[in-house]
Amino acid sequence: MTVSNWWPLALLVLIPVIILLYMLKQKAKEYPFSSSMLWREIYNNIEATKPWEKLKKNLLMILQIVTVLLLIFALMAPYLKRGGRRFDNVILVIDTSASMGIRYNEDRTRLEEAIERACDYVDTLSETAQVTILTSDQEAGIVKSNVTDKSDLRKALREIQGTDLKGDAGTAVSVVQSMANQWEQYEAVFLTDTPVELGSLEAQVINLYTDYQNLSMDYIGYGTEYDEAGNPSLTVIGKITNGTASDVVTDVNLYGDDTLLMVQSVQVPAASSQFFYFQQVDFNGNVLMAEINNKDDLEADNRAYAARKGQGQERVLLVTNDNMFLEKAIVNVSWVDLYKTNQLSAVGKDEEFDLYIFDGMVPDTLPEEGNIIYMNPPPGNGITVSGSITSVNLEFLETEITRYVSGFHFGVSAAREFERPVWADNFISSGSGCVGYFGIDGQRRVAVLGFDLHDSDLALQAEFPILVSNLMDYMMVSGMVSEDYYETGDKIVFNGNLNGSDIRIQNPEGIATTLAAAVETSAYTDTGRAGIYSVSQTVNEVENTEHFVVRFPVEQESHQNGEKTEENETVGEDDKNLSGGRDLRNLIIILILIALAVEWFVYVRQH
Repeated sequence: MTVSNWWPLALLVLIPVIILLYMLKQKAKEYPFSSSMLWREIYNNIEATKPWEKLKKNLLMILQIVTVLLLIFALMAPYLKRGGRRFDNVILVIDTSASMGIRYNEDRTRLEEAIERACDYVDTLSETAQVTILTSDQEAGIVKSNVTDKSDLRKALREIQGTDLKGDAGTAVSVVQSMANQWEQYEAVFLTDTPVELGSLEAQVINLYTDYQNLSMDYIGYGTEYDEAGNPSLTVIGKITNGTASDVVTDVNLYGDDTLLMVQSVQVPAASSQFFYFQQVDFNGNVLMAEINNKDDLEADNRAYAARKGQGQERVLLVTNDNMFLEKAIVNVSWVDLYKTNQLSAVGKDEEFDLYIFDGMVPDTLPEEGNIIYMNPPPGNGITVSGSITSVNLEFLETEITRYVSGFHFGVSAAREFERPVWADNFISSGSGCVGYFGIDGQRRVAVLGFDLHDSDLALQAEFPILVSNLMDYMMVSGMVSEDYYETGDKIVFNGNLNGSDIRIQNPEGIATTLAAAVETSAYTDTGRAGIYSVSQTVNEVENTEHFVVRFPVEQESHQNGEKTEENETVGEDDKNLSGGRDLRNLIIILILIALAVEWFVYVRQH
């Protein structure tokens, strides 16, 4: 045990004062009595002339001395150390990533449980302990630094909000290590739901992972269908993942601009994903949203959004002999005007297009403007074929254009492997080589796929329209927003008009941010919440507004697997002993109150 203050020992001078008060005779009072009594009390009268008397045992005096001693002890702020150590510097790291929104028990989420444990821990620290609070998800942030006021610390902890960002408490390890290097003794505590690689850092990790039941709405996209009369309607495709150990049947609600459009029931097998479709959707608004109707342990991933683009904004030229699979997939992208030819000579002659798709051929001369997709191209115009392969399985790698299809395998009877340029990323792999790549070559966006759709089963899979939609999103860069959707934590650069007003961005919670107008604005970083965002700018007294989607990171945060903890970790309900020690002041104050009550009782009895 140790104490925080030594100055209260000066109050020990009150002890002899109390003793002297009990040795000092009280002032005599006059009472009438018989004169004969003077002879019997003459000795006592002589003694009464002395100012002091012999100290006698007095319970009130003892109680008052005990009360003063307890008061002095309380002012010294005694502190019962844990394990023989006392920490004057304490760092608390709270994981605020999206998975901390999963329910820990019936009453709290994991984040709420972490905050309550942190508050209880703060209460056990000594008064002189300087506490630093960090949050950690995709990045580490400082909430409080070197604070001793416990009420201020508890308030700051309870004001911490969770995010929809991917990440964990491990992001803060380097920051904590940097702080700890300046102290000889410190205590670092991480409250999280995933194991933390601490390296050389000495710290305690409280792992709040618990088993949970969760469905996630991973994705929705849409395309346009036309009936025989030429009337358009939407087809909406979505994907649900079941993280539970049993089959689940759930209703899926489809909304258009907050109006319920359709409902359907979807059965999702255990520990797998299921695609669903809404067909002939009559909607001409801006935002589509699909929502899982079932309640589960993580609510933030139960919704997915799609922002509609205006009709006919982008012009696409498909150069092909015959590819109905590809043509059909592109036509379903409602914001694309598709033109088709089988003549390479038509390219770049009369009209310019935003995107050129060359199926099985490569032009001798590329158009001056416009992005390009090559399907199963022969060598030429910067494309180098390194070899041919037959009867293999190909895999989509995790990249910007393979969101929600990464890891998917499909078979091809024949394909070409390429030498990937330095400016490109591989997104289709045969295991031994690159079968597809994409990137920015100068000012032009280029994607290359090394197989014919007719030689594969990809066009028959639900992943195919998702891939085409991703490719169209990547290739079509127009307006203020470069992409239709982003993931939480992404930094977004808007394409503003120099002659327009400042750009105004509004997040799903209605909070607005203003950025200066520029051809390319500085990055917008307030993307910690999943949902629909809007960006607007006034040009020539006309306000232009676009919507874009920031998606929940379902692949990283929605379906965790419980992992083995590190040696210094404690897990879930088993850990109830997070403590920096025990402050004895409250206990001593209770004893003081008891001593005062006993003193009052004795005084009443004596008088």
